[in-house]
Amino acid sequence: MPCFDRAQESTRLWEQFRAERNLLMLAPRRIGKTVLLNHLRETAGAEGFRAIVLDVEGLPDEKAFFRECCASIQEELSTGKAVMSSFGHRLSQLLRGSDVPAGDWRQWLAATDWQDFADHLFSHLDDHQDDPPWLILVDELPVFIQKLQTRDGPGAIQAFLYWLRGMRQKHRRIRWLYAGSIGLDSVARRNQVEGALNDLEPFTLGPFDTDTARRFIDDLARRRGHRIEDAAAQRIIERLGWLSPYYLERIAEDACARADAAAPIDLTVAELATDSLLDLDKRLYWASWREHLDRNFTEPDRSRLYKILETVAKAGTRGADASLLLSALNQRDQSVGDLALRDLVDTLVADGYLVRSADGRWRFLMQLLREWWLRYVVL
Repeated sequence: MPCFDRAQESTRLWEQFRAERNLLMLAPRRIGKTVLLNHLRETAGAEGFRAIVLDVEGLPDEKAFFRECCASIQEELSTGKAVMSSFGHRLSQLLRGSDVPAGDWRQWLAATDWQDFADHLFSHLDDHQDDPPWLILVDELPVFIQKLQTRDGPGAIQAFLYWLRGMRQKHRRIRWLYAGSIGLDSVARRNQVEGALNDLEPFTLGPFDTDTARRFIDDLARRRGHRIEDAAAQRIIERLGWLSPYYLERIAEDACARADAAAPIDLTVAELATDSLLDLDKRLYWASWREHLDRNFTEPDRSRLYKILETVAKAGTRGADASLLLSALNQRDQSVGDLALRDLVDTLVADGYLVRSADGRWRFLMQLLREWWLRYVVL
């Protein structure tokens, strides 16, 4: 997906980086954060930076993290290859007497402690005062650190996050942005290590507003040789509710496929395309919402989160208040109090499922997700 009309967000991000700030991007899934990260990487040179994107979701451990970091630096088009070559020779000078071949950073990483290796790497990037600063854009860091916890125990999240904080404090010319489909702030709060993030500036990436969503739909239709009527575009926007670029694109593509070549996309076609997003063969579009709960939460929290979502979905578009949620949770000898409920709901809000209305009720952030939840998840 191209990075459509995120100019305002991009401008704000570059202003923050030039102000020497490190950022925590708060964004639910399917909002376009990865697209924006890649856009930042592609435009970094024009903004006076060198940038890499690290998708660390599938990495098993710290050495793999920094192997990916070095490989991405080496692939950076302006000076990356030269930077990693000189880094290998630097290691050879610093660690004389080793059997590792000179200049081979991969073998140095395999043969040394990852913390020492990474400290040398960041020192090397930080030392070149006349070169553009580096920007490291880390995607899916929360998933990675939870894998460390599974492997090494509860202290692994604290150790890695505080180590990263130490690197940010020590190497000031390197800018960091952390993002993920799970809120890193939520993971830190659950593990009582929020202090490891207190030097990060929060940056919220929201959905499209109505005007941007309409122009996005128009652009998608035009590039496929179609025109969409006003009423049809408005109906798509109303049905979706929360204007995710990902789901807007899926609906617009389906509408274009249904429309006759010579006819505009009308209200009937728009309704059919929106309805089709909930068909069984489109389940992969929504699978990440269930997978997120199943993969990242343990019992009893997992079951409680499902129960909250079931209760909110059944409560209708107005949503559910705290008393209804507590009643649903406190069955079969369960004991969930106000504080525990608040933590559970806060998690669902941070991860993009729910939003709190002005009347204090919680409802689904995206109406179509509520419809899908009722159809395929609720028993």
